[in-house]
Order: sequence, then structure tokens, then C-alpha cells
Amino acid sequence: MTARPDIELSYANGLNEGIFEDVVEDLKAGEVRVDLRGRASEGPYASLVWLIPTAVMLWMVKPYLQEFSRETGKVHAKGLHEGLSKLWRKVFGPKPEISYTLVGSSGKVKSEIFSAAVSLRASRNDGGTVILLFPSTASPEDFSAAVDRWIHLMQMHYGLEGNDPLTKTMRSVS
Repeated sequence: MTARPDIELSYANGLNEGIFEDVVEDLKAGEVRVDLRGRASEGPYASLVWLIPTAVMLWMVKPYLQEFSRETGKVHAKGLHEGLSKLWRKVFGPKPEISYTLVGSSGKVKSEIFSAAVSLRASRNDGGTVILLFPSTASPEDFSAAVDRWIHLMQMHYGLEGNDPLTKTMRSVS
């Protein structure tokens, strides 16, 4: 049986898989098991703009995020940050290779508060999903800080099982 990947990098068909080779190499150098998968382009959605799927999604699994609190997590963290820094350049950098726009039903391009190009996702303890979206104007520092805080939030969520900030927030929203 093949081990489940730590991260799945899922990209919309129409994007060239080669764009992600250096990102995947950095992640693997950090001892991360990575699956790179294309997916069918999504059709029209009748939902809030920030819930529409992004061009590139990184799914991180619970054991991987828990590993960050152990000694080997330092190796993983280095590979993750190097890979994500390359992904930032591809999506937000001065000459982005990946652009993804949302077009409304009227045919007009929607202005984006959050980038439709990239998001991070993980499963919650209750089976739901946590999605980290990035502002369209995210700087490399903001991007890196958001990822660090998101990983910390998920570590607390998995470790405290019900007495963590994410679970408390989810209870107050429902």
C-alpha cells in the first residue's frame, strides 16, 4: 500500500504541470511526500466569491501538520517554506506564471479581494475543511507569516481536540 502524501498540490487543468516542478522538488528535499495532480476545470458557481475554488490548492494532511511540532518538523518546515516561496513568485511575483480570474455571469471580470490563484486546505477534526486564502496583493512576508500562523492554528486544533481557537470559533459561527 502506498503511503498517503503529506501534501497534494492540485492544479486546474490548463496549467502546465512543469510550472510546479521546482516547487515539488523543494518540498521533496524537505522530506515531504508530495502528489502533483491536475483536476478538471470547475464550472460556474453560485456562491460567495471567496468560496470559489482556486487554480492551485495545497491539501495538507493531519499527520504532516502534527509533525511540525517534532524535531523532524524543522526539515519539513525548511522544504515547505522554500517550496511556498517559489509558489508565491509564480502567483504573486513581478512576473507571475499563474493567473486565474473569476468571470461573473454577466461576463465581467470580478475584482478579487482574495487570490483565485492559490489556497491552502486541511481537514478539521470534525471532517470539515479549513481554507487559507491570500489577499491578491500578498507580499512574500505576509504570505510566509500567514502560512506559519495557519500551521500553528492547525497544530493546536489537532492537539487540543475541542479546546482550541479554531473549534471555539466554529462553534460560535454555527
